[in-house]
Amino acid sequence: MLKRFASIDATPYSWPFDGRWSADDSALLVLGFQSGMIVALEAQPELAVAARLVSAAQAAGLPVIASRRGRAETLSPVAGRRAAMGAEMGDPLFPPHTPEWELAGALDLPADAPIFDHPGDNAFYSTGLEAWLRQRGIRNLVLAGLPTEGLLHATQRAANDMGFECIAVSDACKGTTDARHAGQLRITAFGNGLFGTVATADQLIAALNVP
Repeated sequence: MLKRFASIDATPYSWPFDGRWSADDSALLVLGFQSGMIVALEAQPELAVAARLVSAAQAAGLPVIASRRGRAETLSPVAGRRAAMGAEMGDPLFPPHTPEWELAGALDLPADAPIFDHPGDNAFYSTGLEAWLRQRGIRNLVLAGLPTEGLLHATQRAANDMGFECIAVSDACKGTTDARHAGQLRITAFGNGLFGTVATADQLIAALNVP
């Protein structure tokens, strides 16, 4: 018998909206936890929380998906514009296949976790992420990522437009400033959840009922 997880008392509504989520229709997206970004944002605490989420998701049978920003087409308009903006905002774009570009080993991702590389902030743009999710019947997405106002929000906003039910984990993401982080989470929950909902890692892990 399929085990359904408990609903989460998220902001601004109980997630998911219909109270239905399980390992068969949900996934954890771990976005942009690259070594250079963790150092640039001093996001080691958020990395530790994301690693807890990965472990809990694995124990509950939830698929784990990761993404890296900074694909090889460095001269593309998306990558060029993003690199210039990032340099000004404290949100650097790292060259592919450098140590800074690699995902942090502390995440301890499953060996079979798919990794999607993308040129800008939106992990759906110019990748096979949407097709991967659709083929597996996934409709609910738990998101963690760096930075909050960049990769995390752009991906969650795109996912919401595609009809996925999204929840951002507030302590498993960090902005380029505390004000941008808080402001972006407010925007996410604006208008009764215009772009999805927000909750903490402890709330997610409790709902998964992982010992």
